[in-house]
Amino acid sequence: MRKLILAALVVGVAVVAVAAVAQSSTPPQPRNPEPPKPTTQRRFEPRVTPEMIRHSRLQDVLYFVNFVYSVGVLLLLLRSRASARIRDLAERMTRSKFLAGMLYVVLLVLAMTLLELPLSVYEGFIVPHQFDLTEQSLGAWLLDEAKGLGVSIVISAIVGGLVLVAIRRVRRWWLVAWLGSIPLILIGVLITPLVIDPIFNKFEPLRDERLRRDLVAEASRAGIENSRVYQVNKSKQTKTMNAYVTGIGPSARIVMWDTLLAKLDHDEVLAVMGHEMGHYILKHLWLGIAFSVALSFFGFWIGQRLYERGLARWGSRWGVREERGDAAALPWLLVVSTVISFLLSPATSGFSRHIEHQADIFGLELTHLNEPMASSFVKFAEDSKQDPNPPRFIEWWRYSHPSLGRRIDFVLGYKPVAHHE
Repeated sequence: MRKLILAALVVGVAVVAVAAVAQSSTPPQPRNPEPPKPTTQRRFEPRVTPEMIRHSRLQDVLYFVNFVYSVGVLLLLLRSRASARIRDLAERMTRSKFLAGMLYVVLLVLAMTLLELPLSVYEGFIVPHQFDLTEQSLGAWLLDEAKGLGVSIVISAIVGGLVLVAIRRVRRWWLVAWLGSIPLILIGVLITPLVIDPIFNKFEPLRDERLRRDLVAEASRAGIENSRVYQVNKSKQTKTMNAYVTGIGPSARIVMWDTLLAKLDHDEVLAVMGHEMGHYILKHLWLGIAFSVALSFFGFWIGQRLYERGLARWGSRWGVREERGDAAALPWLLVVSTVISFLLSPATSGFSRHIEHQADIFGLELTHLNEPMASSFVKFAEDSKQDPNPPRFIEWWRYSHPSLGRRIDFVLGYKPVAHHE
C-alpha cells in the first residue's frame, strides 16, 4: 500500500509540474475583474475560436480518460491485493462486521482519492485556469475538495456498510440493493439543497427586486405559486453560468448562479428561467428519478451476475475470501457498476436531452422570448468555451443537453402557439 501511495504522489507531482510548465508557456489571458455590462444588442451565432475547440476536445478526451483511469485504479487495488490489506486493517480495528465494513469503505475512499488526485488536480484546477474559466486559488479549490471528500466518506460508509450486509444475508441481494436505492435517491434529492449544497456555497433569495417581481409573475403564468428562486455565489469557483431546478417538496427551488445574473440581460434571464420553470411544471425531476430507478433495475440485476462471475474467476488472486460479502471485493463491484453506467451513457444522455428540449419548448411558449433565449445560448457557448457544434457521436454519447448550435437554430425557428395567461 505504501508503494501505491508513493507512486500516486510521484505521478501527481509530475502532472502538476508538466501542467505548470505548459501553463507558463501559454500567453496569459486578459482578465476582467468587472462583469460585462448587459446589452440589448443580440447575436445569434457564437464566435467559434481555436481555444473553444481545444477546450471542448480536451473535455471530451477527459470524459473517457476518467472512465479508464477510475477502472484502472480499482483494478490496481485488487490485483496488488491492497484491497485485501485494507480489509485486514479494518477488521483489526473492530470486531463488528458492520463497523469493519464501514471502516473499510472509509479507507477505500481515501486510497482512491489519493490515487486519482493527479487527474483530479489537472481536470478540476489546472484546465479551468489554463482556459481562464476560474480565478479560484489552489487553497480554496483544495478546501472544496476536502469538503466533498468528507461528504463522500459519510455517505459511502453508510451505503457501503449496508450493501455488504445485504450481500452477506440475501442471495438475490441485487433486488434488495435496488429497492434500497429508491428511498436513498429520494432522501438525497430532498436534503441536497438544504444540507449539502450550502456546505460549498451561500444561497440567498434573489436580490434584484425588479427581476424577482418579473420572475414571480412569470412563475405565476406558468402555474407555479409561492415559487422559491435563489441566487448562489458560484463566482468564487467559476466564471461560467448556470441555472437549475432542484429539490422536492419543501426543498424544491430554482437556483441561478450569480455569474448568470451578471452576464445575461433582463430578458435573457427571463427566457432561461422559463426553461427552468418548464422542468418544474413538466415534473422532469420526478421523471428523471423514475427513469433512473427503472434503468437501474436492469443494472443491479446484471451487476450481481457479473460481480459473482468475476469473483469466482479472479477472487482468489485478489485475496478475496470465499465467504459472501467480503469487503475486499467492493472494488470489483465498483468496476462492474462503473462499466455498466458507462455503457448506459447514451441512454441516460438521450433521455436528458429529450427533457431539456421539452423545457426549451415550454420556455418559449411561456415567454415568447425567442431571440433572448437564442442570445443567451450564444453567451453560454462563448462563456464556457464550449463548441456549439460538437461531433455527433460525442453529443449522442455524453451530452446531457442538445448542442448549443442546435438549440439556437431551434429557438430561432420555433413559433410559439399560445400565451400562458
